[in-house]
Amino acid sequence: MNFYVSSYGKGEQKGIYICELDKDNKTISLVKQIMTKDYPSYIITKGDLLYAAFKDAGSGIGGGVANYQMIKDDLQLYSHFDSMGRSYTHLCLSQDDHYLFTANYHVGATAAYLLEDRKIVKKIGTVHHHGLGIDLLKRQTGPHVHYVGITPDNKFLYSVDLGADKIVMYDYSDGILTEKSKNNLLMIPGSGPRHMIFSKDGRFSYVINEISNSIMVYSYHDGHYTLIQGINCVPRHFHDFSSAAAIRMTKSGKHIMISNRGHDSIVLYRVNQETGKISLLYMVHTGKGPRDFNIIDDQFVIVANQESNEIELYTFDEETEELQSTGEKIEIPQPVCVAY
Repeated sequence: MNFYVSSYGKGEQKGIYICELDKDNKTISLVKQIMTKDYPSYIITKGDLLYAAFKDAGSGIGGGVANYQMIKDDLQLYSHFDSMGRSYTHLCLSQDDHYLFTANYHVGATAAYLLEDRKIVKKIGTVHHHGLGIDLLKRQTGPHVHYVGITPDNKFLYSVDLGADKIVMYDYSDGILTEKSKNNLLMIPGSGPRHMIFSKDGRFSYVINEISNSIMVYSYHDGHYTLIQGINCVPRHFHDFSSAAAIRMTKSGKHIMISNRGHDSIVLYRVNQETGKISLLYMVHTGKGPRDFNIIDDQFVIVANQESNEIELYTFDEETEELQSTGEKIEIPQPVCVAY
């Protein structure tokens, strides 16, 4: 099967790399590079389309979003929307495929795009966030939106703001974003929330905090959150710099994994199906700077190590809870996202 890796490589090295996973032989190989004008910061797939959020490569007129048809061992551009230098770090689709939502880290904003026949036709609007945090490394001098998603009840678009320490909740009827401030989730000051996902039954949410290198568990009901657990993502004896990067849940909902940049590891947690709480199993060291990873069929984990310019293949046995490196690697310049 094919999977896709986005790259921040310099010059003509940047783009989307098509790779192949041989499940039987537990190997990975490079198929083709699709060069892009800008840096593809995040990619997702739905049906036969791959959607990409772009970071402007310095022209001041690029950035924006695009989608591609996934055809065998190729990607063919389906639609593209330049955003006049606006750079996005994440994106998500409405359930009906009528709208595409994006997170702009650099200016601290959430934007909405209209889709027609799954083509990106126009930007509906942008909402700029407000606020700041207490981080001493100056990552919280203003709002920095890092992630967008749809709540499992499909009532809200949520926007994770690392700079302002909050999850902003929006009504997104007709693609128009209206903040529901009473539903916003305020994080512990200095946390720096980066990504948030939900349990399979929609009763719990899991937030990883980049700055505090922690994961917070909340119960969720009808747009409201209640904190039930908080755990550090690195060992207490580890005192060097580290930041949580990505979080994924297995399709079964029984396990969560997160990646740490600095500690350079994938952390495996077991999820209590009744309480939503998580318990640490162990940590597996990776290459340098695991910015993203993805779990395939609850059996394989592909890790994108941005700083060591490689992707790695791990196997995962959910019954025995064993996450093991296969030793399989592919050299890809500055990989930042994995999708399939």
